[in-house]
Amino acid sequence: KTRASMMPGQTQDANSKPQTLNFQQALDLAVKHYQAGNLSKAENIFNQILQADSNQPQALHLLGVIAYQGGDNERAAELMEKAITNHPDYAEAHSNLGNVLKKLGKREEAVICYEKVISLKPSDAEAHNKLGVIFKELGQLERSVASYEKAIALKPDYSNAYNNLGIVQKKLGNSDEAVGSYKKALQYDPNDSAAHNNLGLALTKLGRLEEAIECFEQADIDHSRP
Repeated sequence: KTRASMMPGQTQDANSKPQTLNFQQALDLAVKHYQAGNLSKAENIFNQILQADSNQPQALHLLGVIAYQGGDNERAAELMEKAITNHPDYAEAHSNLGNVLKKLGKREEAVICYEKVISLKPSDAEAHNKLGVIFKELGQLERSVASYEKAIALKPDYSNAYNNLGIVQKKLGNSDEAVGSYKKALQYDPNDSAAHNNLGLALTKLGRLEEAIECFEQADIDHSRP
């Protein structure tokens, strides 16, 4: 008997003949494995897909994410850039490429990626928050504040953005405003040990030592959570 030729994502049950998946089914199966954390299986199918279509953007992007998770940032950037070349409006790929470039220390290029995400998805609060982080690292504190405030306007319960905003406000010498931002962060995420610690530091700066001690103690409690 002649065995059916193997297509991307071909599967076989113990009591049945091999099942050849079509292209979309193979892609869906690879994504399913990726989402389940079965990265080696996902990678194998994505590579088979790229043998059939070397420009398939989702396969390129998610292979890039897998490379990033494995610490191969240069390879991740290469794959994500190719995905974007073939699908310029792929917002998720722009966002993840920004993450990779940030990791590589290419902050100005990361800014371009996050700004592209925002141009494609203006209501993406996470992209505004990520942009705020980059602007802070570049020393552009006022732009950082504006980005965090935009993220919060889009997502009023965004605890991480409040915490990040507080960090920049404190750097700008606005400790009172920072205290307010940290408290907002803790309102939406009471177990955020970083926000407790940051609040304690801001209160210390303001001479409110007893309150600060309580925050540091709470931060220690949170660090010990399982």
